[in-house]
Amino acid sequence: MLDALVGLATFETLVNVLWATLGGMVIGALPGLTATMGLALMTSLTYGMGGDQAILVLICLYVGTIYGGSRSAILLNIPGTPANAATAVEGYPMAVSGRASRALGLATIASLAGSLFGALCLYLIAPMLAEVALRFGSFEYFLLGIFGILIAGTMTSVEDPLKGWISGFFGLLVAMVGLEAMHAYERFSFGSLELSGGIALIPAMVGAFGVAELLVSMGRGKARTATTMADRTSVLSCVGDLWRSRVTAGRSSIIGTAIGIIPGVGEDVAAWISYA
Repeated sequence: MLDALVGLATFETLVNVLWATLGGMVIGALPGLTATMGLALMTSLTYGMGGDQAILVLICLYVGTIYGGSRSAILLNIPGTPANAATAVEGYPMAVSGRASRALGLATIASLAGSLFGALCLYLIAPMLAEVALRFGSFEYFLLGIFGILIAGTMTSVEDPLKGWISGFFGLLVAMVGLEAMHAYERFSFGSLELSGGIALIPAMVGAFGVAELLVSMGRGKARTATTMADRTSVLSCVGDLWRSRVTAGRSSIIGTAIGIIPGVGEDVAAWISYA
């Protein structure tokens, strides 16, 4: 590990870290451009690099994209990536109430803490976690899906979770439109070529959050805009908030790492489970 840290101190490495992270933040802040799309576009640019530099660039791009998506989620109530949908639930009301700087600072320090924890786990227990992840089968995925629906009900209302359960099963129904992943069996397309490709996650997310916010603003007659006039919170001042919430931060880091090692289950699922 010490050799790897020494290798990071070179000028070439620092430059690659800087531009890849900034590029990821720009991609993440633009709704509709996901981390997966950013990685696909960036992979072709890493062919001429060494293996270590290429992996470093892709990791920095990925982390920067997920973090950058919190900007549009907090300020516009439109998640930049699916993982930032949970951030928009709490971040946008903070921004509207004049605490945009505080929300952005908390997102920054939380992203830093989570990334460091994930990197440490990757170094210490990656081989063992890989063996566990490969044993994840159909039954485990089914139970995880049911668990997600139960969480949706709890998030909606502890006393009356029925609305959340209905929304969860409706989401599963929408996700089933298109070709089945294993055997390419066509489901719920009704002969439509457009529906055979399924309903993409990003258009659904932008429609659910972005279009809904536009309609609410039109009905209100005046858009709710974020303001920072009442709050000048710096990122460093949010370190104390992270320490005061260290139990929540540690629990969320563990949840994110555990969900992240499961094949096919990404950061968006981890964010909602942690939020619940």
